[in-house]
Amino acid sequence: MTSEPCWRPDLLRRFVPTLYIFSKCVGSNQICVESNDLEIALSVRHSGTVRRQGNRPGGLFCKLIRDMAGPVDDSEISIVSDGTLRVLYQGRGTILIHDHQRSEILGFISRNVTVQELVSSLIPALLDA
Repeated sequence: MTSEPCWRPDLLRRFVPTLYIFSKCVGSNQICVESNDLEIALSVRHSGTVRRQGNRPGGLFCKLIRDMAGPVDDSEISIVSDGTLRVLYQGRGTILIHDHQRSEILGFISRNVTVQELVSSLIPALLDA
């Protein structure tokens, strides 16, 4: 028996590196976008909806992970809101969470969701609901 720790894979994929990080100051507020997908990071950074949210006190932090191994289906969109948290589900593979109090958007995006759909439909629905 060895005293070495046994390495186990992170089956929940909690520690996904976000290689693409963009920060931008809008006045005194900062918009920060982190993603493991360059196209998502660039599109969200240039999104008018995200820029408008970044004008709020405290700015906006977005961390969006493209989940290539997650389930894929095209179910309808559901939005659940409870206090400062708003959660958007699309099928079983896409979840976006907006924490209004902390000015954060966190999400896992299914491989079948296009960047155009994310920026023009899902994020605005999450923020405007």
